[in-house]
Amino acid sequence: MPEQILVVEDDDNLAFVLCEALQRRGYRAEAVGTLAALRERLTAAPHDLVLLDLRLPDGDGLEAIPQCRELAPDTPIIVMTAYAVRRAATEALRRGAYDFFTKPLKISEIEIVVERALERRRLQQRIATLEASRVTGFEELVGSSQAFVHALETARRGAPTDLTVLIEGESGTGKELLAQAIHRGSARKGGPLVAVNCAAIPEGLLESELFGHERGAFTGAIRTRVGRFELARGGTLFLDEIGDMPLGMQAKILRAIEERRIERVGGNRPIDVDVRIIAATNQTLGQLVEGGRFRADLFYRLHGIQLRLPPLRERLDDLPELINTFLDHAQRKLSRTTATLSDQALQCLWVHAWPGNVRELKHVLEGAVLLSDGVIRPEHLPPAVQTAGVKKLATASATASATASGRSLDETLDDVERQMILEALGRAGGVQVRAARVLGITEQSLWYRIKKHGIQARVTGSPPTGPSEPASLPAARPTRPVELPANAEEALDRSVTRSRSAGRNPGRNRAFKDLLA
Repeated sequence: MPEQILVVEDDDNLAFVLCEALQRRGYRAEAVGTLAALRERLTAAPHDLVLLDLRLPDGDGLEAIPQCRELAPDTPIIVMTAYAVRRAATEALRRGAYDFFTKPLKISEIEIVVERALERRRLQQRIATLEASRVTGFEELVGSSQAFVHALETARRGAPTDLTVLIEGESGTGKELLAQAIHRGSARKGGPLVAVNCAAIPEGLLESELFGHERGAFTGAIRTRVGRFELARGGTLFLDEIGDMPLGMQAKILRAIEERRIERVGGNRPIDVDVRIIAATNQTLGQLVEGGRFRADLFYRLHGIQLRLPPLRERLDDLPELINTFLDHAQRKLSRTTATLSDQALQCLWVHAWPGNVRELKHVLEGAVLLSDGVIRPEHLPPAVQTAGVKKLATASATASATASGRSLDETLDDVERQMILEALGRAGGVQVRAARVLGITEQSLWYRIKKHGIQARVTGSPPTGPSEPASLPAARPTRPVELPANAEEALDRSVTRSRSAGRNPGRNRAFKDLLA
């Protein structure tokens, strides 16, 4: 996006020349002629640079420099003057200007200084971004629910220590983010944070991955390889999904944690390691211990600090804050000017079960921001999220109307089903295949229900509506009565007796017997 430059000059001809020269260099430039207009522009929108004349109709430009610094502290100011050059220039620099020019101006010199000023601003922004990324990290974990805040407070207290940390929580709850925050808040933050996904590495390679191997230790080991324990020396080793680690490997990990020594595969020389262990799992290790799938001694060794991150369904009060945070991130990441939610889309997000937790919410919102034109609607959300919202809206509407009118349960259920089908068909533009996908049913099932409710489905055009009058059915042709054998009733009695003795439900047979009578 081109950088925005504001030219403050009361000479219209000079202002026009400056704007034309800057636009030829690829910048966006606009001109104003008063200090009041300058303050208005800086308040309304950010600018990347200001060219300021010191003599203006409504005041002195020197007095305006501190005001500009307050309104836009990161925006460089280049002053232009033809009066008392030395004194005015020195005073302007003292008050916060980046540079100055004397009139008559040389466009070539202005272009060079403007480029330098903008490059300096870019560097400052990059430095600020890097500094922001080096914060403790707990700011990235958003939420105010009691269980979540308790986990964060415990992590903050334990971060400066060297105790082993165990983080439990479902997939997508932010376990790795919390591990990174703990590392950045520890005395080892200057060292590396090395992550290992224990579930993603085959059992035969996990030992070599963690401890390394010597040359010739096995087929294909053509050179010595350093393991993750050695790579994390002086820092933190993050063992993700430790609940999936094989039992045999658990014994070796326990010994490495206890003795702070390892041996490479194929080697016989002990190697000292200095690491802090943070482990995470999406399972409950206590239950794995009871089932014999996790070593009790390793479980207790990892219990220095135990943290549990609640799933998103247990902290729905945090949903608005999470949505705002992820929308802001997606807006910056995708370079969008605006990103807002419609009421219908918000309803869909609110009623969704979020099995993928915070990770799912983040990616759903990123995809919605990408597909939308600034306002996120239900059609910009994944089908599973849309379905939850449609069902919730239809059920609430039908329940409210049924309660007010005193209709029966069967009539209410039919109304709910019909309303959901109409909503889905309208959202799918009348295409039954898409509507079936929105409703989470098969196309054949949707066709049957459309016929059942007498809905006039269309492939294109406006949303379908039901007919004003029920569709008449063709007259049925008379059929001959079915003649049953004389002993049919006796045979049916024997069938009922056998069904009772076998513990089955004889209701269907009794119904048939009534028909025979």
